Amino acid sequence: MTIAAGFSGHGFKFSSVIGEILADMVAGVAPGFDLSLFSIGRFQAV
Repeated sequence: MTIAAGFSGHGFKFSSVIGEILADMVAGVAPGFDLSLFSIGRFQAV
């Protein structure tokens, strides 16, 4: 089971893209979108 959560307000408008990304991840295929903006690695360690 794969769940995408954490969307609020206008987040529902991204549902088609999120669905494509999750389908690719479940299938073991690299997503066709750059997800680096959402990486935890973008933050510095404190």
